[in-house]
Amino acid sequence: MTARRITRARVRTARRSERIAISSPGDFRVDAPELVDGVTDETLLPYCLDVLKRRSLYVGGVEARDAQAAPFYYLHLRRHAQTIVSVPWEAGPLRGGARCAPIFLFSPGRCGSTLLSRILSDAGLGNVSEPDFYTQLTSAAAASPFNPWRAAMAGAVANMGSDLAAALGPSPVVKLRAESCRAPGLLVQQREPRTLFMTRGFESWARSNGRAFRNGPHKTVGKYLRALAAHAWLRRSSTCHLIRYEDLLGNAAAEVTALGAFLGHRIRPDIAMATMKEDSQGGTPLEQGARPDQPGWERRFDATMALWNSDRVRQARDRLGVDESRAG
Repeated sequence: MTARRITRARVRTARRSERIAISSPGDFRVDAPELVDGVTDETLLPYCLDVLKRRSLYVGGVEARDAQAAPFYYLHLRRHAQTIVSVPWEAGPLRGGARCAPIFLFSPGRCGSTLLSRILSDAGLGNVSEPDFYTQLTSAAAASPFNPWRAAMAGAVANMGSDLAAALGPSPVVKLRAESCRAPGLLVQQREPRTLFMTRGFESWARSNGRAFRNGPHKTVGKYLRALAAHAWLRRSSTCHLIRYEDLLGNAAAEVTALGAFLGHRIRPDIAMATMKEDSQGGTPLEQGARPDQPGWERRFDATMALWNSDRVRQARDRLGVDESRAG
């Protein structure tokens, strides 16, 4: 069987550059691809999986430092990619040598994780916000044990993560979309046992989530419980550092000092305080004022709180060992 080759193509136009949609191979219109024997020393950043072709897509022409500073990695790459490099899964990582792995930041979303990512960036720590090849792997279909490509996809994603870590520096922090809480075991690797989990009290989280998204009570409560289940798994299976949104707002100096000690990199409190005065999602579809409150959110919020306090959900919370003062 003929070995499959790496290809490169020039980006003609990008699609969905103003949307927060999960990355896909269809995000770019490209010229005819050319076969290449290997890659040069240029920085190539992993973008997404092409599952149907069993390939990993990387983008060229984007500075790693700019991708780190962006509120959303996937959106920045979508807007600025100049070339697309397609790598067969069997080719392994692009960068040989020591295999690196990132430190993952999990959360239920809408809890300040983008702000935290911005603080890390301003403090000079390697990090990116929401690379979507992790989102693809932890989707319901991909994470299912009945998915025949799950192991191959997990291997490809690990290789992309290794390349990302090589581009950003040792042990970068990767902030994940909330969807990745579905399957943390597919992401966390033994060579990097440290993880981060950020959360927010349910009531304020549900209010923020309801104002921004049109999710019903069952979907909203289920999303939060899934994140709490991920946190329980992380506590058992990794060295997990917890950050609460309320604590970051109330005592930023203490929180970033403890986080810096965990990461092995000092974070100056004055940098954190300056960053917290800015809109961490500025320039994106989620920037302040860009999205009006969803119609009927108050009614959905009341129904969500009723479901959260129902006996059935209380029992689920008890099974997860949820401590409201720590992660709920």
